[in-house]
Amino acid sequence: METKNILEVENFVIECNDILTGKFFDLSRRLEKFLNVMTQSEDVLELLADSLVDFDEAEEFSKAFSFDRKTGAVKISLPTDDKKRLALSVTLFNDIVNEKLNANQFLETFFQGNKNTSIQNFLDKVIRPFRDILCKIFEVPTTISVLDLKKHEQELKLAQEQKNAEELEELEEEKEEEFPHLSELMQEIKKSCGQILALISFERKHDDMLDDVEFVTNGIAKACDDGDLMIVNALVIGLSYVAKKFKNARHIIEDMKTLILNYYDFLANPEDLEDDEQAQDAGDEFDDFGGQDG
Repeated sequence: METKNILEVENFVIECNDILTGKFFDLSRRLEKFLNVMTQSEDVLELLADSLVDFDEAEEFSKAFSFDRKTGAVKISLPTDDKKRLALSVTLFNDIVNEKLNANQFLETFFQGNKNTSIQNFLDKVIRPFRDILCKIFEVPTTISVLDLKKHEQELKLAQEQKNAEELEELEEEKEEEFPHLSELMQEIKKSCGQILALISFERKHDDMLDDVEFVTNGIAKACDDGDLMIVNALVIGLSYVAKKFKNARHIIEDMKTLILNYYDFLANPEDLEDDEQAQDAGDEFDDFGGQDG
């Protein structure tokens, strides 16, 4: 069964195992924690919600638990259908926790045994099959441990990281097809940003204008890392206004604007470079539409 988060299901199975092997005297209090862990799994809740559709609790309860007041004979006949078994089990849990059903009286009436306690018989006859059905549906081992859960969590994390890396690579390939040689342009502009930041560091006096220039320049460098051409273009235009009085950086900013202008020209007329693509590497091709060294 496809799940939204198998780890939450596995965590609940571990909780099932914990209640099955634990020692306690108050079933109602112990079931509160049990149900709390259960509600943390959206997949389990959806499964149980589906099982409760058209489920007649009163009718199914009377079929499963019968008591002859005259003879004192007790009969338990739990549903063989998994869906009804799940529905009956979860309604029992809720009724006990909400005190709709007196836990002690219920256990003493229907789960007394010679070898085991009434609670142990309840666990074996109700909660164990409940766990087993969930494990069958979600394909989770009944013997799963906390260590297994942590290992699976790490495996899923690595798998997700691999998937993210593949998706990012696909996006980069798509971007490269739409914006060929964009990375070279971003490298050149980021290099220019470094030059401007270096010039700022040599200035003896830092005023508001230099602070603004530094802020915008760092923003351009960040946009270059993201490969966002529109943001880079907008920030470079903004930088040309912010840095009007910063004479030492004027030529660098003008070069950046020229690089972007040439790149847009290249996008509009990519055929200008088609004849040279096999003879030149990416850097040389970039130089053809405005790239510069240093």
